[in-house]
Amino acid sequence: MPNKTIYIKDADLPIWERAQKELGDSISSVFVECLKERLERQNGVDMVRAMDMLLAEINAVHSLDIERHPSWSPIILDANSVGIGYKLHQKRANPDRIMSLVVQPSDFEKNGQLNSAARKWIAAKVEQFWDGKCSDRHIFVNGTT
Repeated sequence: MPNKTIYIKDADLPIWERAQKELGDSISSVFVECLKERLERQNGVDMVRAMDMLLAEINAVHSLDIERHPSWSPIILDANSVGIGYKLHQKRANPDRIMSLVVQPSDFEKNGQLNSAARKWIAAKVEQFWDGKCSDRHIFVNGTT
């Protein structure tokens, strides 16, 4: 097993010691877990950008003015699934209508963009909800491409 050295500031030593005492796991496994979480959050930025770009394209074609809901986290993660959730709404709509949209990690390409099938599926769901025929105030859309 490779051996790596981590240097801790004197001021951070109490945190290190508390972690050893309270977490029970090896510090190296906790450290790696934290690195994974941080990398996932960084990937989440790409997933937010990808959704924003798709919404901009949908808005340009259909003049819908859809955005990620500003009152919600950009990405909503569920600890019980791998799904990535977004809350969407139409700017300045009264009453506000919300779509809870869940996409899968497999819907994203390695470059962080949504794949073609996911883009089509999401666009169809968005267009259907805001086509003027649906009166629901909220829908939950969960699916894979």
